[in-house]
Parts: sequence; structure tokens; C-alpha cells
Amino acid sequence: MPNEHVRNLFNAAGERRSVAFGVGRSAAGRGCIALSFACYTVWMMACCLGPAVAVPVPPGGVLFAAGAGFGAEPVSAPDALGAVASVPSWAGPVLAMAVSSVVIAVRFRRTRRVPNGSSQLVVMASIMTLAAALHLTWALDRSLPEVADAALYGAASTLTGIGAALFRVEIDRAFGWVGTQQTLYQGMLGVVAGTGLAAFLAFPTGGGAESPVILQAGAVALPFAAAALLRRVVRGFPRRRYYRYGADVPLPFPAKFVATSAVQGVAAGVLHAILFLFGAPFAVAPALAIGQLAAVGLLFATLVFVRLDFNRFIYKVAFPFAAVGFLLLAAASQTPWVGITVLFAGFCYLDLVLWSLGACLMKNMGLPATWVASCPGAALFFGMLVGGAATCAALGGHPREDAAMAAGFVACLLFACALFLSSDSNLKHGWGTVLPGEGALDTGDLEGIVRFMATERAVTQRETEVMLLLAQGKSRRAICEALTVSPDTVKTHVRAVYRKLDVHSQQELVDRIVAERERLADDAEEVALG
Repeated sequence: MPNEHVRNLFNAAGERRSVAFGVGRSAAGRGCIALSFACYTVWMMACCLGPAVAVPVPPGGVLFAAGAGFGAEPVSAPDALGAVASVPSWAGPVLAMAVSSVVIAVRFRRTRRVPNGSSQLVVMASIMTLAAALHLTWALDRSLPEVADAALYGAASTLTGIGAALFRVEIDRAFGWVGTQQTLYQGMLGVVAGTGLAAFLAFPTGGGAESPVILQAGAVALPFAAAALLRRVVRGFPRRRYYRYGADVPLPFPAKFVATSAVQGVAAGVLHAILFLFGAPFAVAPALAIGQLAAVGLLFATLVFVRLDFNRFIYKVAFPFAAVGFLLLAAASQTPWVGITVLFAGFCYLDLVLWSLGACLMKNMGLPATWVASCPGAALFFGMLVGGAATCAALGGHPREDAAMAAGFVACLLFACALFLSSDSNLKHGWGTVLPGEGALDTGDLEGIVRFMATERAVTQRETEVMLLLAQGKSRRAICEALTVSPDTVKTHVRAVYRKLDVHSQQELVDRIVAERERLADDAEEVALG
């Protein structure tokens, strides 16, 4: 039995070839999604880069010489009015992203209204373009009066937050339609394309001090490119089903997804606050690029060789991956680049898996993209703010020494959260029964349709096996023999399946599965007809 479990953990030769060739087919068939995703990530990076922002601090507070390199020493603020402290330029956009995500989620829950035309993409791209232009103006000219400078930064940050929150909904809607496997493929391709695009925009200056400005200038043209690419993809989907998918279903709060995103955000906020306090963020661009490409390579290798469900992908691989990065940062604070590179790889790996998880909640559980994108998105961005603020407060005395302690603490936090969130119940149903590498359902595949419905209704693994046998017309006695369990056990499982699917007999269950199969067949026909 243990050997059988080990064999089931690894993909067969045919499955490995299928994944390897699947990435190429995905690039050829739906590469516009990856390119749109790449434009968005580079745009957001550009809109979060910039000079430090001065904010007032109480007399006797601590100021940091941000950007002076690792080992920068704090400077005590004079006991007088008018003292200011430096905060990272990404704080404003991230705050706006968090607030915008909450507003979108609350509005959708109350109204269930979803924009369903190309005008939505035009409005979104216009907001993003204006945000990039204002941010570039603010970054280039810091000689404006204090009030005007603050107003310009506030306007750019607000528009960045709104544009990012809207785009997350649109790209999540596309990911949810193509499914978990295609989301992973397109996400990996998008990371590679985004890394190349960012490097191209910074290449004219050789990655020097002017690189952020070149990147920010290039970002002005990216939103409409991203919207045009996304629109090209959307044209191939059935419009009514695509926009209205999940809009009329109950909206359960994705608590575990939100908690996972919040932990991810806190850890990311700690990292970026450390980078801000001890070095210019753009100076770590090589580590970011290497880390992201390493994450794509590792995720691709994982998909090719290993079968892992979401529970293990997130809490047994991604969280420990990021924790190891923090441990390396703590152990070698004098030469932090290895730890930083590993951290960027870990966060990119986790981010790609969580995008795929969002696609699973939409494709397999019928939840709307607006809800799935906004709730975890708000948790992620608020988590970044909390992590960044806590780090700045904790490193107020001896930044060099305390940074190692903070990194070690976050590593322990990630390990603890991984153990807590990876619960036994999650191994039995929900994420623990869904593989991110699974493709879209085949409408003729009874087992796939049963698994689809079981995941949606939180049916356990054993109950799913009983549900499949019932769908195949097996009697309860035949189920006892097939699963080698007692009649009472089968009776308990059957009752649980009936209760969760709101049916009262085996025939009603079969009818429900047939209806689901017909619905999927209609969707496939609509996609084929365009």
C-alpha cells in the first residue's frame, strides 16, 4: 500500500509528455492571456516604484535613510514640529488596491451587477493609463509644493488601486473560464513574458538609476495593450455565460483562501519593507528576475513529474519555500541576495498556484470572478500594509541586527500557518481533492463530472467514490463489495451525498448529474460557435 501511494504521487510517462506539450499548445492557443497578464504585472510594478514618500512623524520619532544600502542606520528625528519620515512609494497604491477590492466585493454582493461589454475594458485601461501617467509625472518632478506633490501622489495611487482591482477581476474571469490547468500554463508564460518585458524596458539604461523612470514611461502604453489582448480572448467565449457565470449563486466567504492570501501579504510586506529600509527596490531587479524564472522552472518541473493537490502545493511546498528564503535572509544578513532571490521565487510560485486556485473556485465551484478576485485580493493587499508597517516599527532601533530577527520570525510564522491551515478536513475535501494540473472537464467523462460536482458541494473523497458508483447505477450491495465496507457505512455515505446535493433518491442524483453534463456540453458548443 505505501508503494502504491508513492507510485500515485508521480506522473506516468504519458502524463509527463502531456504536460510538457500542453504548455506549448497553451501558448499557441491562448497566448494572449499570458501576454495580457505580463502587461499587467509590469504596469503594476512600474506604478509601485518611485522615490520615498515623506510623511509627518511625531517629535522624537525615528527616520530611516532608505535606499542607502544594506546596513543603513536610523536617524533620530528632532524634537520639533515638521519632522518627516520616509515610507515606500508602493504604500499608497497597495492601500488603494485593498480599499478598491473591498468596495468591489461589497458592491457585487449587494447588487450582483456585472459589466458585460467591451466598454468595461476601455474604462479600465483608461484608468490604468492615467494612473501610470500621473505616477510618472510625480516621480519625475518632486519640486512641486508639498500640497501639490501629495495630491499628485494620492491621485496616482488611487487610480492605480482602482485599475489593478478591476484588472484582477477581468483576468480572473478569463482564468476561471479556461480552468486550473490553463491558468497555471498561462501564468507561467505570463511571468516569463513579463520578466522579459521589464528587462527590455530597463535595457536602454543598462539597469542603472534611470531604469525605474524608463519602466514607468513604458508602463503608460501597457494598459491598452493588456485590454486589447484580453478582449481578443474574450471574443471567443459565449458572452452571456462568460459575464454572468456565478452571478446568481450563493456567495460563501472563501475564508481559507482569504486567510492564505493574508499570510502571503504579511510576508510579502515584511520583505518589501526590508528592501525599502536597506536598499533601493530597483537594485534587486536581477534577484527578482532570477527568482521569478526559477519559480516558473520549479512549477513546470512539479507539474511534469509530481501529482500534488492544492493543499500540498500551497502549504507543503509554497509556504515552506518562502520560509526557507526568510531563513536564508536571517542567516546571511550581510549578503542577503541569495535569500532575497529565493523569496522572490517562493512568492512567485505561491502566487501562480493561488491564481490557479481562484480558477478552481470559479470553474469547479461556480463562484463568480468578482467575488473570488476581490475577497482574497483585499486580504493580500491589507496583509502587505500590515506586514510593512509592523516591520518599519520593529526595525526602529537597530535595523541591521533586527532585520535578521524579523526574517526569522516570519519564517516561523509561515511554518506555523502552513501547519494550521493544512487541516485534516482540507485533506478530505475541498482543495485536498483537486489537482491544479487537471484540465477542463470532458463532457463525456462521468468521473470528471462527478468530481466537478463533488468539489462544488464539499463532498469528501470517500463520499465521491460512493457518488460515482451511484451515478453508474450500482446498487448499495454492489457498492459495499466494490469498496469493501459495511452496509451501514454505505448508508451513511449515501445520506451525506443526498443531503449535500439536495436530492432524495438515486434517480434524482443521476438526473442531476445528467443535467450538469448537458450544461457543460452547451457551454462547449457555445465556445465552439464563438
